[in-house]
Amino acid sequence: MKALIIFGSPRKNGDCASLVRTFADNFNGEVEYVYAFPNLSKNEKGILPCINCEACKKAPCVLKDDFSKILNEDYDVLLIASPIYMSNLPGPMLNVISRFNYSYHSKRKMTKPKTGVLFLTGGGHPCKRLQGESNEDLALRQAEYIFYKTNSTFDKENEVLVLNTDEIKAKDNLEAQEKAKEIAKRLSAK
Repeated sequence: MKALIIFGSPRKNGDCASLVRTFADNFNGEVEYVYAFPNLSKNEKGILPCINCEACKKAPCVLKDDFSKILNEDYDVLLIASPIYMSNLPGPMLNVISRFNYSYHSKRKMTKPKTGVLFLTGGGHPCKRLQGESNEDLALRQAEYIFYKTNSTFDKENEVLVLNTDEIKAKDNLEAQEKAKEIAKRLSAK
């Protein structure tokens, strides 16, 4: 059993990270990370945006970053962990979405079934001009698109939303931490 975690926060010790640590500590299997934000001092390339060069019609993507780990399909669980910025996933997570242009040009579909898990965190105030029914609505739809493109089945039982981090940090939110732990253990047992 292997989990691939797309980590969409620039803060390696922030709210998303605390939920991811809880998941990883309780997941009985291999865990691999893809960092959406680059951190060159740690040799983390991040995910670059698609440049629509169309080279992928004939060959692998010309951009050399960690998106290839997502396309590799050697994992059983795809966990997306991200903060919400202005009712959206942050820019580097939108780069992940843009890179699925590859599947359009190459006519390649991801075929291995996977389980999708989503951890979203946020505080502050919603961006009323962007949001749908709630602050997390747009970010949730963006994450669901990534699940769709990776052939990952996602449902609410595998979702942890912590949207009041201005009031209580995710590491102190016992309900959220317990749910992250429960998801890891349940998926490990499959």
